[in-house]
Amino acid sequence: MFKSILYFWLTLALLFLQIFILDEISIALWLRPMIFPLIILLLPIEWRTIWVILATLLLGIVMDTALGGAGLYTSTLLPLAVLRRWILFLTTRRSVEAGDQTSLLSRMPMRQVILYVGAMFLLYNTMFFMLESLSMIGAMQLIATIICSTALSIVLAWPIVRLFLKRIVR
Repeated sequence: MFKSILYFWLTLALLFLQIFILDEISIALWLRPMIFPLIILLLPIEWRTIWVILATLLLGIVMDTALGGAGLYTSTLLPLAVLRRWILFLTTRRSVEAGDQTSLLSRMPMRQVILYVGAMFLLYNTMFFMLESLSMIGAMQLIATIICSTALSIVLAWPIVRLFLKRIVR
């Protein structure tokens, strides 16, 4: 119960930060930080995939409603929920078993956590910006947007991840 409340507050804080601050900042056309996928990345590892998918669906609907995404956020968040364990396997080089608990993320070396978060942000930004543009006419701008937005998202999300792993998970 204690951790559920902390996850709830983390979710509200990240949604508030994304919707009211980061989405309103216009830094550059090719620089759009998105840190709200952290909500999905930091969900307990022991959760069954169906619960992660349902939580992701709810998050996608909230984001689409708040930002007028017309299904864009939902359709790009759902693959994160499905591929989360696979990406975690690639970054930790071991399978995630049913007996693993939430502390798996806190037991990982920081290098693996950075790889996990970076891979998930890269996957999300690639899907989001490709679906948003639906065109390869400005391929170089699209690639620059994906790379720069992913890098900025990782830089902005890293303090939140560190705080979460040190204070909440352990």
